[in-house]
Amino acid sequence: VYVKAKECSEQLSAEEFAILLGKHFTSFYPQVFTAIVKIVEKPWERISVNGQPHEHGFKLGSEKHTTEAIVQKSGVLQLTSGVEGLSLLKTTQSGFEGFIRDKYTALPETRERVLATEVTASWRYSYESVSSIPQKSLYFNEQYLNVKKALVDTFFGPPERGVYSASVQSTLLQMAKAVLGRFSDISSVKLKMPNIHFLPVNISSKDHCSIVKFNDDVYLPTDEPHGSIEASLSRFWSKM
Repeated sequence: VYVKAKECSEQLSAEEFAILLGKHFTSFYPQVFTAIVKIVEKPWERISVNGQPHEHGFKLGSEKHTTEAIVQKSGVLQLTSGVEGLSLLKTTQSGFEGFIRDKYTALPETRERVLATEVTASWRYSYESVSSIPQKSLYFNEQYLNVKKALVDTFFGPPERGVYSASVQSTLLQMAKAVLGRFSDISSVKLKMPNIHFLPVNISSKDHCSIVKFNDDVYLPTDEPHGSIEASLSRFWSKM
């Protein structure tokens, strides 16, 4: 892997390098018919000191760029990209309401709560062969940034007013549909968005009530586990 990287004469995206490695292993070794290459790119970001970019100072960013290329000796390709560890938070314009209720339901509905999550997303490209991928330099880097922007913009809504989220499930669905609607070479999207709860700690005593409660607040037990929301959306299903 290091040798193939050193042989590159120009900068490659993680996707392009994964495909390059897959082509190498399936063509160089006669006993290899399929190569599965997974890459996680950790983003180093240049530090600014007093508003000026530092000449040699960097910090490690939070979210990670992921990709998986499945390359067959015949040139057949399956290419998936994604992002991990994308932490997002809305302090308002979020609720949890309209869900099915039965005799076991204890959670009240609300139109006002904090929505925090850590997004894990992956999207499958529709390219079916190594020869069909775009020849534009760093094309997949550009696509990665554009897809991430579509996910984030849909989550938050317009900067001046935001967008209301009826639930994590509803927002997750809208995020996936936004990606499929904007990028014709993406055939399916998978999203995992666990709720990250910020719960009040009850430090009240019989003489002092230390928690201020608002009318629309939802208070869960402090040992409530984080909910995990996961869904996949394909281009076919989005058109139904």
